[in-house]
Amino acid sequence: MKTKIAYVIPTLSLGGAEKQQINILNGMDGERYEIKLFVLKNKTQLLPQLKNKNVVVEICDINSLRSISAMFKFIKNIKDFNPDIIHTHMYNANILARLLKLFLPKSKIINHYHGMSQWMSKPKLFLDKVTSSLVDRFIVVSQKSFDLRLSREKYQKDKIELLYNSVDLNPATETIEKKNNLTIGMASRLIPLKNIEGALFMISELLKKGIKLQLIVAGDGPQKEKLLSYVEELEIAQQVTFLGFVSEMEVFYNQIDIYCISSLTEDLPLSVIEAMVTGKPVIASNIGGIPGIVNNVPCTMLVDDFFDLKEIDAVSVFLKNLELNECREKLVDYAMSNFDNQAYCAKLVHIYDDILESR
Repeated sequence: MKTKIAYVIPTLSLGGAEKQQINILNGMDGERYEIKLFVLKNKTQLLPQLKNKNVVVEICDINSLRSISAMFKFIKNIKDFNPDIIHTHMYNANILARLLKLFLPKSKIINHYHGMSQWMSKPKLFLDKVTSSLVDRFIVVSQKSFDLRLSREKYQKDKIELLYNSVDLNPATETIEKKNNLTIGMASRLIPLKNIEGALFMISELLKKGIKLQLIVAGDGPQKEKLLSYVEELEIAQQVTFLGFVSEMEVFYNQIDIYCISSLTEDLPLSVIEAMVTGKPVIASNIGGIPGIVNNVPCTMLVDDFFDLKEIDAVSVFLKNLELNECREKLVDYAMSNFDNQAYCAKLVHIYDDILESR
């Protein structure tokens, strides 16, 4: 008899947690597992990237607290499925899974964390703490997050599993021709925490130094108009392109020479790993879990402040000294050795087996 797994995630819109959910589903063995994915809201831009035909998908349409009938339907459907494991992503789904224990006491609960949750209010933190005993495993994606869950949420150490995100892209193989004009890429929701302004300011200063480059940004969000105005203010409109939502990220990575992430807060951004497996040097914020995967890795650079002119000088030197072909080989080897999706799914299966054995 197959083990039944219910995955629960708020959306399948653009984001690292959502993409990691797709990677997990694509890597799971349909011969061994009966898999059902519950997407709580009707936001499913990434759904076409799901290649595993054994996965049943249910869109629940729970778009607000007033979606009472949709919530009851979700509870009924997950009860009817009667999963051995409920594996959830992000705060709302994680708390919901704990409440499902009332209806499915034999199901094992796995909560998956993809951020530092710095937004978490005291009431939400209290709710998290008083229900955490219902969880069988907590999966975190960086050592920074591991330490935070011990000190802030105070989870049991033996229940926390550190499992870095994985990559399900083809590694780069083609030789890169030497270019006079570099293309820097970013993939991000256009929200304040992603600090796109910092990257735009850096680009404007690098252009002033005579470095020929373009910036392309994949992603959408509420800050788009503000960012377009800032581009005009910096007088770099000819060098910056906003692509909007991009469904085929391999095409995006093939368009760029260097990847940049300028966020103010991150856990372990999947885009950094994807960039490395496609052989792209990385310029990244020195925050959260990023240093844990970037520090001392060839062809990567950490930046404390994207508005600091001295740091931008250092970025200028970094760019001038890059040998893109050498970087490609080193980064692909590093990324495939540490973040391969098949290896990731094998570790996840081990976690599943471990908690099922404790029944």
